[in-house]
Amino acid sequence: MKIIIIEDEPFAVKRLKELIFSIEPLWEILNVFDDIESSVNWLKSNTHPDLMFMDIQLSDGFSFDIFDQVKIKSKIIFTTAFDNYAIQAFRHNGLDYLLKPVEKNLLEESILRFKTLKNESIIDYESLSSLIAKKEISYKKRFLTKTGDQLNFIDTENIAYFISESSYSILVSKTANQYILDGTLDAIESQLNPDKFYRINRKQIVALSSINTIKNYFNNRLILTLTPKLEEDSIVSRTKSKDFKAWLNS
Repeated sequence: MKIIIIEDEPFAVKRLKELIFSIEPLWEILNVFDDIESSVNWLKSNTHPDLMFMDIQLSDGFSFDIFDQVKIKSKIIFTTAFDNYAIQAFRHNGLDYLLKPVEKNLLEESILRFKTLKNESIIDYESLSSLIAKKEISYKKRFLTKTGDQLNFIDTENIAYFISESSYSILVSKTANQYILDGTLDAIESQLNPDKFYRINRKQIVALSSINTIKNYFNNRLILTLTPKLEEDSIVSRTKSKDFKAWLNS
């Protein structure tokens, strides 16, 4: 089975590749594109793959713009950090709609659906409601931490941000208290409501309510000041800046 990936976040590409090959090790990834222009150029001059994985918000616009320039013959599994484009996704030959960070069990379901329906060309729009509802996630309401022999729980509403430190993570509350958590930011990110928290780079997840100021930074990045104040710079990476602005404006 031949596929391509259209995604502008290197970490998301790496994760998606690993998940795909863990499920279908014999599949072939023909190419990876990070913008609309290169995707359109390739699709105009090459045989379309069996399946495409497509992020919705790319560095140079929305991936839906691709459909205005070339007729896509592939089935598509859309991936995105936002849940408000589902109807558009299914109307553009979308087979499924996965929220980031992509979970392996949901990707397995999407691939199974593709293998089952790959010979069908009509999307059942009446099933959209149930498909979208299936993607609803129950987000974590509080985190349990341990300080010595004492157990503490911190409601997510009282969390300012998370910081990655090698093999563990640090939760910082709005009162500036710090708590050590086992596990990576990847695991924590998947448990948080994306309407209220955003991973601005590989080492920080911030709560919307903790953001004090936002300023333009060199190389198309953004720099934030947070409350409580964080000693190291809180910089929104270049590849995430566009999504971050859309998140703020959603």
